[in-house]
Amino acid sequence: MSRSQSGDAVSGDDRAVSRAYNFPGFPTFAGVVPTGYRETVRSREIGRGRAVFEAAVGLVLHWQVHYGSGFVAIEVPDAVTDDAESVWGIPFGPFRPRVACRVFGVIDEPGIGGFGHGALEGHPQSGWESYLVRLDDDGRVFLDIRVVWKPAAWWMRAAGPFGALGLHILLRKNLRALDGLLPASD
Repeated sequence: MSRSQSGDAVSGDDRAVSRAYNFPGFPTFAGVVPTGYRETVRSREIGRGRAVFEAAVGLVLHWQVHYGSGFVAIEVPDAVTDDAESVWGIPFGPFRPRVACRVFGVIDEPGIGGFGHGALEGHPQSGWESYLVRLDDDGRVFLDIRVVWKPAAWWMRAAGPFGALGLHILLRKNLRALDGLLPASD
């Protein structure tokens, strides 16, 4: 099954892809959130200029938001590619639950770049995330993160509102993961 840059299915057997993810339907970079799921969107200006943009896209496409957030690589390819699967250990207090995801789309265009991946079976949350670097017309560079989610594991459901708090803390780390890795702004 191949996907367009918007993450929409373009060919193949839809049922085969649906079984790979731990949620119904297909992940997208934007659009309607499925019933029962939450959407959390965060953005942060990370610099200015084309050099910052290009460096940030390169870092995002080499998992640096994940590494910089403290995730532990277990089975992770060097670079993000369509349909690449990754397995990470997520520091969560004294625990390190393993999470597995599959990339549903990669964008590498003049003003926007990054990727989205969806949770596979066994992930403590059901849903998907996207990490996009955006260059505005005025030269400002942003890291935009979108998470469509709901608890999947029993312990995430039992955590209640603490699950949302944990996501908030993680997204703050994600948005700062490229600090110190980017060239000086123009």
